[in-house]
Amino acid sequence: MTQVRHYRAKFHPDPELSYTLPGYFYFDPAVFAKEKEEIFFKTWQLAGYLHDFKEPGDYLVRDLLDQQVLIVKGKDGKLRAFYNVCQHRGHELAKGRGRKLIFTCPYHAWSYDATGALKAAPNAEAVKNFDYDALALAPVRVETLLNMVFVNLDPNAKPIHEVYDGLEAEIRGVMAEFDDLKLVRTDPYAFNANWKFIFDAMECYHCPVIHPTVMGENTYVELSFEITAHKYWALHFIRGNRDVISKKVEGSVPYDLRPDQKYLDTYIWWMWPNIYLVIHQGNANFKVLYGMPKDEGSSWETVDNFFLKDPPDPVDVSNMNNFRDLVQPQDIPPMESQHRGVKSTGYTQGRLMVDGERTWRSEHGVHHFNKLCWEAVRGPHYDVSTRG
Repeated sequence: MTQVRHYRAKFHPDPELSYTLPGYFYFDPAVFAKEKEEIFFKTWQLAGYLHDFKEPGDYLVRDLLDQQVLIVKGKDGKLRAFYNVCQHRGHELAKGRGRKLIFTCPYHAWSYDATGALKAAPNAEAVKNFDYDALALAPVRVETLLNMVFVNLDPNAKPIHEVYDGLEAEIRGVMAEFDDLKLVRTDPYAFNANWKFIFDAMECYHCPVIHPTVMGENTYVELSFEITAHKYWALHFIRGNRDVISKKVEGSVPYDLRPDQKYLDTYIWWMWPNIYLVIHQGNANFKVLYGMPKDEGSSWETVDNFFLKDPPDPVDVSNMNNFRDLVQPQDIPPMESQHRGVKSTGYTQGRLMVDGERTWRSEHGVHHFNKLCWEAVRGPHYDVSTRG
């Protein structure tokens, strides 16, 4: 375990009394090892989209840290998922994506069908008591939500619709065109920072400093960052400034945003632990931001951009490019600076700025996320000492 200074942590279950997560939560290998087992291997993780599985035999392989999962559509139209490992000698079974109904191990040619059943094993007839049924692929939970495909390594996990109860109805209530959206571009990012910094940004206390076009004078949003929290998800709602958008004040509207476009407010839904779903101001649009750790000190993110038209029109391209070329370059350097900073021997933990009225400056959204992280690592135990 990385040596950390001995002190009594002040993270608190009451957001108005709480400090931040201790600094070592962001760089200690022991904390990351615990997160891996208790967070990433026990939560619903994005694996793909329904459009990836149009025909029987369509499959893809997804990495989940050091685990690989194979998802395939069977002849019966059902999605199934398995650990991507041959049950003979542990060789990886498939790679990438494609279409096949029989998966043959490239090492000794054991073959499995799309239900995971072992169908052939060379020389099996000569092996005493060889049991095909006992050597099927190891299953993984797979479920769908909002046309997305999720997997969960925990066989005892609650169904995804229970975990995120109400989320799908809320998003579809905002965007009637949801089922007509098409994935038009994926933007990848890499960070020299712990994965939690991506989701610690669930506040707008930083907006006037980091995003001056968002919350400065004559900006295209009002002073608004309204959070409606549920146990494992939350809506972060940002009201658009109609006066500024309608007048197109020079320099205040960073992309092709017009008053006749349908969506003049921004919706950010956070899904525990590592997804943002976003409707930005403009034409019908939807972004899926999926962040994952590489290790305790680095992480990556993909942003999938959905619009009604494929290829997208210039207005939609400006929406995508604004996020890629303006918002992300503003967000990434502070995350990386924080990651360097929390390692300082002059830092233990700070104070979360949560006000009673839950104004746009308040960091209660950060606490919501941090509390789930704390309890995954520490359990429901507070006021505990760190150990070197």
